[in-house]
Amino acid sequence: MTKRRDLSPALLAWVKSAEWRALSRAQARKNLAAWKAAPRCGAHARSTGEPCQKPAKTGSTRCRIHGAATPKGFGKGTGWHIPTPAITAPKTERKIRDRIRAAEKKARRLAKMSSEELDAHKRWQITHKPGSAEARERARAERKQNAELRDMMAEPRPAPTGQAADIESQLKALRAELQQRRKDDDKPIGAFA
Repeated sequence: MTKRRDLSPALLAWVKSAEWRALSRAQARKNLAAWKAAPRCGAHARSTGEPCQKPAKTGSTRCRIHGAATPKGFGKGTGWHIPTPAITAPKTERKIRDRIRAAEKKARRLAKMSSEELDAHKRWQITHKPGSAEARERARAERKQNAELRDMMAEPRPAPTGQAADIESQLKALRAELQQRRKDDDKPIGAFA
């Protein structure tokens, strides 16, 4: 940040002027009004049960403290699903114990399933990628659109008819004229001819 003594005299005079103070006061009021009007975080405090008063992050229903800063997705770049060692040994051990406990719980749940339920579970695991149903539906729609676009691009382009043919012929004539004019740099191009 630039200190006031480093400012030029003209800029220092502007910063000290009543007009500048009025502008900065108006901007501060505008920022405060936007902050007050922003949707609030939907998280509740365990201690009081009161909702969080911080503004929710754009595109989320939570503030960054209550989960809006959590990376989304399952791509390579997120790394959120990959366990990482903690700063202290006890915390790392607790993380490992939690993962082992979750794996054992899943194994017990699978062991209780009948063969039909287990087959249905395996089929579901194969057909459903990680993520929400909405994300999977969006990916399906995008794949369908991409396939349609590839098919459309593979089809031969129909010959222009009517007005399109006239425009094509005009474009061809203008391109030929442009090539001819580029040979002579002295001649003006287009409207300057």
